Amino acid sequence: MKKYLILEDGTVFRGDSVGATSISTGELVVTNNIGGLEQTITDQTYNDQIIVFIAPLINTIGMNRDDYESIALSCKGVIFNSIPVNQMNASNPSSLAHFLEKRHLPGITNINVQRLASHIKKYGSMKASIMDTDDEHAIDQIRALVIPRDRVKTVSTKQPYPNPNVGFKIAVIDLGLKFSILRQLSIRKCDSVILPYNTSAEDIMELDPDAVLFTSGPGDPHEIPETITTCQQLEGKIPIMGIGLGHLVVALANGAEIERMRYGHHGSNVPTLEIATENIEFSNHNHNYAVAHSNMARTNFFITYRCVNDNVIEGLRHRSDPTMTVQFQPEDAPGTHDALYVFDEFIEMINSFKQGKQL
Repeated sequence: MKKYLILEDGTVFRGDSVGATSISTGELVVTNNIGGLEQTITDQTYNDQIIVFIAPLINTIGMNRDDYESIALSCKGVIFNSIPVNQMNASNPSSLAHFLEKRHLPGITNINVQRLASHIKKYGSMKASIMDTDDEHAIDQIRALVIPRDRVKTVSTKQPYPNPNVGFKIAVIDLGLKFSILRQLSIRKCDSVILPYNTSAEDIMELDPDAVLFTSGPGDPHEIPETITTCQQLEGKIPIMGIGLGHLVVALANGAEIERMRYGHHGSNVPTLEIATENIEFSNHNHNYAVAHSNMARTNFFITYRCVNDNVIEGLRHRSDPTMTVQFQPEDAPGTHDALYVFDEFIEMINSFKQGKQL
């Protein structure tokens, strides 16, 4: 069965259907991930996005449930250059086709993803639809579509729940939580409680946590002003870490400015420079917004990481308060192990803050 990827500028790509037969519309993003298919598709930061995998061939061994980053999918579709023939079999419980079909997610394979990626890089991020026909009226519908602004509200937990352990108590503010963040905290024996994105600072402090972590998530941080207010009210009172969207929330709460990127960072081999050591690390990214350089001098932050490719700010540290952030995703899901130490630095910051209070 043929499927069509129709871009809002009128460009059409034709390929073969895989997964669900439904039609879908979302923001088109291109990822250079070669592996980590499961982590990418189940990552809530891809909410309302159609994911284009640029690798020539992907998912040769089927789906691994241990690598899922969430229970429910919230991306809008997947595009591949090609997948193995045996993975087109929807009756195989471990196949990609079966995974997509059971979760009602449409996909297209046998598309020239290199040409598609070059088009997006040239003209910038845009909306697109996965459709059954090359319908000229679809372009007007795609252009008229408004991407939902409550994306964090859609993916954040509605009720608090625990991830018990015996160490520091971490209040995890769920903006689009990945399971691997909880895994990394558990490895470090953190006793976590996961809270909705709009939890107030007062309710957080009533839990008597040792630190607060704002997770990664989808969309524009300006759309969650209540989270920004919470961060402002917590600043200086307790150690804070921000990851991904959480990094942008913390930056906004401290007077930085956020700008939308033309193309964004998507994939797990983006080179990031740690300024203090001059080490270059490769880590997973998925963001269309970044902290602007323009007014950084007027904030109390110094830059800890930047992207080697385009100088985008990838990490911040407060000059006096126990607050640190990274724009990339250090939890290795997918990606390398390069940045796992960021979680160790978070624990060290908590230790230092507690010792300072005792002194």
